[in-house]
Amino acid sequence: MTKLELGAWGLVLALFGAEVGLVMLRPWDHHVALSLSGSHTSGLVSANRSPAASVTPSAAGKCPDVVVRRVEQLHTIPRSAWVHASDGVNVRAAPSSSATRLTTLATGTQLNLQAEQTNPDGSTWYRIRLSDGRDGWLSGRYTTNYPLSLASTDALKIWLPAGYQFQSVAPGKAEAHYKNGPMTLLYVESGAKDQAPAETMVPAGLPPRSAWTARPTERALVGDLPATDRVFGIRLAGSACAALVHEVRITTAARYYDLIFLLDEPSSSVVAQLLDSATVQ
Repeated sequence: MTKLELGAWGLVLALFGAEVGLVMLRPWDHHVALSLSGSHTSGLVSANRSPAASVTPSAAGKCPDVVVRRVEQLHTIPRSAWVHASDGVNVRAAPSSSATRLTTLATGTQLNLQAEQTNPDGSTWYRIRLSDGRDGWLSGRYTTNYPLSLASTDALKIWLPAGYQFQSVAPGKAEAHYKNGPMTLLYVESGAKDQAPAETMVPAGLPPRSAWTARPTERALVGDLPATDRVFGIRLAGSACAALVHEVRITTAARYYDLIFLLDEPSSSVVAQLLDSATVQ
């Protein structure tokens, strides 16, 4: 073997040894493989920052699933959408709230969006084709890009992402679960207004209120009823999983309704959509 050949082999061995050393010194390669295999699914979101529809609890059982389950439509045109306003949405002859009203579509109606326009005031409008062949426009404020289904208790009706339904857990108390799964999206308690507790009761399974971290409070409307949406950051007991709690109290002349939503942070905007669809007796 010539000196040139010996030098070449020496270079190959040196490079191989360096690569082995790098593999031993870069443990993040292993963690990347874990996250891709689903061991950190609570952090998985789709490209548009919405939770992936197929996200499931951690394979290792370390992280409870607080992801709102919904099948998102891609933000393209054309695409499907659904009406979520509690009293329906007006379809108008032009993309303006002052334009002639052509019809009103009920909550839950599936739409086929044909075009999109953003007005100078920042509002987004979508063009659709009605069953009679006319084209009309509706406000994007009252649409979702995931399918909805009606869920109800004895006194509350709300359109939740498809697959969620209420289960009664005690008189005046119900929980909304996804296809009877273990994780809860929405806790509801209601009763006579004069019997309303001074503070919303914390459901079993959530950390005590003293461990909640306050986030900015938001104003909300449930139908025509004003409500306060108090937002908190929490960590679920026995895990390092971060979650959000949205706490909403609604009162009528005779009743009170306490709603507690449990969800992941990228889903926070879903609460406003769900409240838009709610009606109380």
